[in-house]
Amino acid sequence: MRPELNELDRLIARLAEGDRSVFAPTFELLWPRVRALCFSILKHPDDADDAAQQAMEKILTRASDYDRSRPALPWALTIAAWESRTILRRTERRREVGTEALTSVAAGGAADEDFIRYELNLAVMDVMQGLSNEDQATLVGAFWEEAREAASPALRKRRQRALERLRAVFKRLYEP
Repeated sequence: MRPELNELDRLIARLAEGDRSVFAPTFELLWPRVRALCFSILKHPDDADDAAQQAMEKILTRASDYDRSRPALPWALTIAAWESRTILRRTERRREVGTEALTSVAAGGAADEDFIRYELNLAVMDVMQGLSNEDQATLVGAFWEEAREAASPALRKRRQRALERLRAVFKRLYEP
């Protein structure tokens, strides 16, 4: 392993312990990698900068979620990838729609239902970003067939709490 990656692991671990003096060196080590990943996904410098800034904020403020038994770089780059995908989805939603698509939506029927389902899926993905990694994993697992069949009481309770938090975030973001 390269020495700077070992140093990054140590810095993130110190940050997770509450040592705020390592913000600057952690940022210096991570920023070029996070920015490069965001640019490779988004292909637009301004969007990549936005995603990288949001990712760095989450990395630095959520360092306590970091599992010290694993390397820090993949953890950080996963957060950056999620931020990039979030910006990509927002950009796709704002994109202009062609007249054919407007005609099919105006006609009603299945096109309306598909559009509503698509919009709801995007909203759920945005809301999921506001949940902890554990809640995200619980909710994703809850909708796999195996998880429903072999649900223990502890898993059912965890799923219930995660769904309650999902509803709260959804209401906060989407209720008037």
